[in-house]
Amino acid sequence: MLVTHSGRFHADEIFAIAMITLLGPQTITRSRDMAVIQQANIVLDVGAEYDPANLRFDHHQNSFTETRADGIPFATAGLVWRHYAEQIFKHLGLKDASEIDFATQWVDQKIIRDIDAVDNGWFNDDPRPSISQVIGMMNASSTDDEEQQTAAFYKAIDFTQGILVNFLKAAMKEAEVFTELSKLLATHIQDGILILDKNLPFKDFIRSHPEIQRVVYPKGDEGYGIYCNGAENHLPERFRGLRADELNPVTGLTDAVFCHKSGFMAVCKSFESALFMAKSQ
Repeated sequence: MLVTHSGRFHADEIFAIAMITLLGPQTITRSRDMAVIQQANIVLDVGAEYDPANLRFDHHQNSFTETRADGIPFATAGLVWRHYAEQIFKHLGLKDASEIDFATQWVDQKIIRDIDAVDNGWFNDDPRPSISQVIGMMNASSTDDEEQQTAAFYKAIDFTQGILVNFLKAAMKEAEVFTELSKLLATHIQDGILILDKNLPFKDFIRSHPEIQRVVYPKGDEGYGIYCNGAENHLPERFRGLRADELNPVTGLTDAVFCHKSGFMAVCKSFESALFMAKSQ
């Protein structure tokens, strides 16, 4: 039996439940009664105890003070993710230890960390919509009807599991690409330009490699793209915001397609032209 608290639900325990139920079905009970909690196999976000060895995952008690390296405190989602991530990825077919570690951190940074921050009272004045806000709005509105709230709770779990599965698939792909891109560093960089012969999801990877200033990569029928790693590496101002008829005379090319007005990316029909633009200062 998995127990979480009754009343309004929040993104941290909903995501935690979605993680655990990926590994198999659970009988879920919503209660704050300690007698019920003590009978549970897994306890989430209630019970005033953090004991992962016994599958107790609460963070509200004063004795719990764990934070990430950046200061963001853990909530139930982060604690459960830290405990179950390796098992989940292996269940989904990811076996390499370094790829599992990369994917685990990727998911935490992309979504779990933010859920934990909101649940711990960070970003209260932030006007942006967040996944925590979206899930919070799925509670039964202005009603104490237990049946309606329970229905909303299970609907939120189904909704969240769909999101989580997509994040996990993306993380697995990013992890596999990380390994592949790491092997290319020694042979595929020219003058700070990473040259790819296929379109890989490289953007997260290059952020941790400042030696890569720009990337040239195939874009299918569009030709070749140029992507810049940070504002300091954006393409020259003389190219920015121009399309073919204006851009080609400025570059001296014949097949330049366009350059974004901020200069962070551009497209050319041929590899040679894309590499020329990528080398331009």
